[in-house]
Amino acid sequence: FAGWLQYSTSTFCEQANIIIRKMSSKFKLRMFCRTTGAIALCSSKKQLKLSQPNADELGYADSVSLEDIGGVRNEEGRNSVAIAVLRGSTDSILDDLGRAVDDGVNTYKSMCRDSRIIPGAAATEIELAKRLKEFSLKETG
Repeated sequence: FAGWLQYSTSTFCEQANIIIRKMSSKFKLRMFCRTTGAIALCSSKKQLKLSQPNADELGYADSVSLEDIGGVRNEEGRNSVAIAVLRGSTDSILDDLGRAVDDGVNTYKSMCRDSRIIPGAAATEIELAKRLKEFSLKETG
């Protein structure tokens, strides 16, 4: 967990079920805080907060584990965080997959914010064709 701490400090924290993390990425820190419900006590050297955290600032995790990932797993919980793990044989394929996911998420966010945006690229026609097919199976003659 924390190679930058003394061994005795990390041992005491592990015995008390306390996770100590040092994160160099602000994005990873925000994701970790959203996932556990914690509040970051230090997000940069300028904003160092030297005080004891209160109960509202502490997060919680049912379990922390390292697992091999394969397939899809859905879990019900109180957090609104989704994590997608992409796999590919080359870096270029992974880059393309990452851009496709980013584009899809950003398009969905834009459509939720602005109701004037309508689906394009024949999405309307495809949905109409599906509904017409369903309707035609129900009708006779």
